[in-house]
Amino acid sequence: MNQNVPTDKIKQPDLVSLFQKENVSWESIGLQKDRSLNSTKGLNVYTGEFGASQKKHLLQRTLIGYRHASFTQIQNLSLSACVDMLLSPEKAFDLPINDYYLDIIDNPDEVKNDVARGAVWVNALEVNQGGARWVSLKSWMLKQFNQQSTSIHWRMVLFYNNLLVSSIQNAGISKNAFYYVNTLFNLSLGNFKELIYQVTIDPSMLIYLNGNQNNKYAPDENYARELQELFTVGKGPNSKYTEKDVSEMARLLTGWQFDWEKTKTTEGRAIVKNNLSAHDTGDKQFSEFYGNRKISGSTNPDRADGELREAIDMICATDEMSKYICRRIYRFFVNPNIDQSTEDLIITPLAKIFKDAKFEILPVLRTLLLSEHFYDSMYFKSMVKSPLDFVVGLLKEFDLPLLDNNYNPFPKGSDGIYYEFKRFNGLQNAMISLGMNIGDPPGVSGWPAYYQEPAYDLFWINSETIIKRAQFTDSLFNWGQGVYYNSSTKTYGQLRANLANYLRQFNNPGDLEGLVDQLVDRHIGMSISANNRQLIISQIMQGNVNLNYWTELWNTYIANPSTENSATIQNRMAKGLGFIYQMGESQLF
Repeated sequence: MNQNVPTDKIKQPDLVSLFQKENVSWESIGLQKDRSLNSTKGLNVYTGEFGASQKKHLLQRTLIGYRHASFTQIQNLSLSACVDMLLSPEKAFDLPINDYYLDIIDNPDEVKNDVARGAVWVNALEVNQGGARWVSLKSWMLKQFNQQSTSIHWRMVLFYNNLLVSSIQNAGISKNAFYYVNTLFNLSLGNFKELIYQVTIDPSMLIYLNGNQNNKYAPDENYARELQELFTVGKGPNSKYTEKDVSEMARLLTGWQFDWEKTKTTEGRAIVKNNLSAHDTGDKQFSEFYGNRKISGSTNPDRADGELREAIDMICATDEMSKYICRRIYRFFVNPNIDQSTEDLIITPLAKIFKDAKFEILPVLRTLLLSEHFYDSMYFKSMVKSPLDFVVGLLKEFDLPLLDNNYNPFPKGSDGIYYEFKRFNGLQNAMISLGMNIGDPPGVSGWPAYYQEPAYDLFWINSETIIKRAQFTDSLFNWGQGVYYNSSTKTYGQLRANLANYLRQFNNPGDLEGLVDQLVDRHIGMSISANNRQLIISQIMQGNVNLNYWTELWNTYIANPSTENSATIQNRMAKGLGFIYQMGESQLF
C-alpha cells in the first residue's frame, strides 16, 4: 500500500456494496454470535463482579482502543470511581500546526504565504496549500485519539461526528473544519440543545448542507430536513413531522451566513450572523407533532436567533427526540439491536433521564455505564472493531515509533514535527483503505456501521477489509507498515512493533505457555479453543516441539539483547501474533 498519497486519493472500499455482494454474516467470518436476543436486565446499578472482564469491556466501549496503562490505572477502583474517571473531561489540547511544510516545499508561493513551520494555522489566512491543512487536521485528530487519557471525551467527539455529520474536506475553508471539530469537543460532554444550536450555525455545516445559501427567495430544505430526520427526532414510526415542517424549518433558518471571501482573507474564526435581508421574517407554523407550535417572525434583526432557539426547544420538547438520541447512544456503546424489551427497559427510561436533565448528556452516559444491562456478559466482545478502534488500538498497545533502518527517508530539513505528521497521516491512510475516513463519513447519515440495520458493524468486515487488516498486522510485526515514501531516495518510513522489548512487560515471558495465555487475554480477551491455542504455540516454535527451546532463546536475549538475538524473538513472536490477528475473535470488542 502506497502511504505517500494524498488522503483524497486513497481508495476507500464501498462497504455497503461489498456487504451486499458477499452476504456477510457472523458465521461467514468464523464467529458464532447471535445478536437477535437482548439482555432482560435494566438500568439498576450493577452490583456483580467488577473484575478484569468487566473493566476491559468498559474501557473498550468508552475509549478508542486503550493502553494497558489505562487498565492498570483502574485496577483498584470501584465501578463508580471508574465511571467518574471516564466521564471527566479531557485536558485541553495543542492546536493544529503547520507540520505539513515539506509537502508544499516545491511551491515557493504556498510556502511564502503560509504560517511559519510549526506555527498554529487555525486562525490564519486561507492560502492555496493544496488541501495540506485538511490532511494536517485529520492527522491531528488521530493524534488526539491516540493521546486520549482514560476519558470518554474523544469517543463522544467521534459519536457526534457520526451523528451531526459535517465534512472536513467539504468545509471549503480549513479553519472552518477545525472549528467544527472544536465545537464537538467543547460540547460533547455538555448540553445537547446547545450543541445543536452551535452546529446549526457552524460555518462548516452551513457549507456542507447549503445553509449559507438558504434565503427567503429560495429556501433550501437540505439542513432543515437533516436536522429533523438525522440529527434530532429520526425517521422512525413515531417521528411524525411533516413535509410542511421541513419547509417551515427551512424558512426559519434563512439568512444564517458568513462571508466566504472575508473569512479566507482575514485572520480569525468565521463570523456567522443572520442577514435580515435574506431572512424570512414571517411566522412559521408547525404541525401537530410539534404541538401546533407557531414561531413568530419579526423585522427585529435579533429575532432570527430567538426563532432558532425556539425551534430547538420545540424539537427537544418531543418525546421522540430524547428516545432517538438515546437509541443512537445505545447502538454506539452497547449493542446495535434494539428490541421491544430494550426499548421499554433501557431507551424509554434513559430518554426520561435525558429530558429531566434538561438535555445534559452526562446523566444518560453515567446511568448506562453503571447499569446491570451494560455488564451483561452477552455484550462482551460482541461488536466488530471499526478501522479506528482496530488501528489506534494497535498503535496504543505497541506504542509504535517509526523504524530507524539506518537511513533517513524524510526530505532534507525535516524534523520531529514533520515526522509525527507523516506517522499519523500514514495511519489515517491505512484506515481509509479499511473503510473509514476520519472526519469525512461517507454521507450525511454517517458511517453505515452505526445506523444501517440489520448489518450495522458487520459492514466493517468483508473479503477485502479482512485481508487488509491481516496485512496491516503482518507488516507491523514483520517488515514494517509503510507510512511515508521518499521518491528521491526510494526509501520508506515505517512503523514496526518491537516485539522483543514488548514482551518484557509480561510475567515470566520465558514460559511460553503462560506467555501465550497472557497474549490471548490481552489481544483477544475471551477464551479460545485448545486447538487454536496450540496453533499459536506452534507458530512461535516453528516446528520445534521442545518448549524449553523458547525458554533458552528468551534467556539468551535477556542476557544479551543484541540485534541478532532481538531479531530471533521478533521473528518467532511475529508469527504467533500474526496468527492471533487472523482469528475472528481478535476483531471484536
